[in-house]
Amino acid sequence: MDTFINSIVPMMTPVLFAALGGLFTHLSGLLNIGLEGLMLLSAFFSIYVAHLTHNLFFAVLAGIGISMLLAVFAGFLSLNLRANIFVVGLGVNLFANGFTVMLSSLLFSTKGTVFFQNLPKLSYIEIPLVHRIPYLGPILSGYGALDYLAIGAAVLCAIILYKTPYGYHLRAVGRDEKAAQNAGISVYWHRLYALALSGLFAGLGGCALALPLQTFVGGMTNGRGWIALVAVILGGGKPSGVFIASLIFGAASALSNWLQASAPMSPKLMMTLPFLITLLFMIVKKNNTEEGV
Repeated sequence: MDTFINSIVPMMTPVLFAALGGLFTHLSGLLNIGLEGLMLLSAFFSIYVAHLTHNLFFAVLAGIGISMLLAVFAGFLSLNLRANIFVVGLGVNLFANGFTVMLSSLLFSTKGTVFFQNLPKLSYIEIPLVHRIPYLGPILSGYGALDYLAIGAAVLCAIILYKTPYGYHLRAVGRDEKAAQNAGISVYWHRLYALALSGLFAGLGGCALALPLQTFVGGMTNGRGWIALVAVILGGGKPSGVFIASLIFGAASALSNWLQASAPMSPKLMMTLPFLITLLFMIVKKNNTEEGV
């Protein structure tokens, strides 16, 4: 049971990062459905750069950089060339899936799992005094650096969105584009910055997937980008709500893994548990919305 509890936060981290990125585009009036592809591309490049340099800092920078680059390019297609944002996002997902498989085949002669040996490992942080607290200590301490960064990022996003001019302007753009323009707010730049931020956070999500495992698997995001979009909607467009939704999905993923190892049921059936819970919450959210109308 302790293993199950301690696995919830690491399972939450990639979804939370991606959801925070999706939150910015959602509040700007766009919905970046390309989070899945951004995470996958980041996962590949971060682990590959870690393999080349044996430096985790460069690895994370590579993952963030390639994700932001693709996100900004998607923004150029959507904002400058007027391409449909949903089509662009779907194209990002398809491109990332095919491109990473191709690179894996060219560089490592395999389209399956690539194991990287002797890579530097992400440090696990024991918070002084906290880890000594009975029962709560193991739950609150002993996670990886990216896990704590994800929690800190949720707090930082709340500050940006509710305590800075950019946050006020971004939410104004999402609520009423024409009114924001009349007030002198640049809709184009705020949406482009939002897409860049979605690339940054999705990139961190990809790093959180690949670097702790020191492995890359084709399609290893496994729907986490889509779940992140659901977390944005269920979270009501608020960082606190996104955090809670991501934590629920992290718990569902941890439960799925635990049941696969311990329950006398089909592992493939247990793998569907996070998606079933996602669907259930979407149904409940829709019903509550209709009742409130």
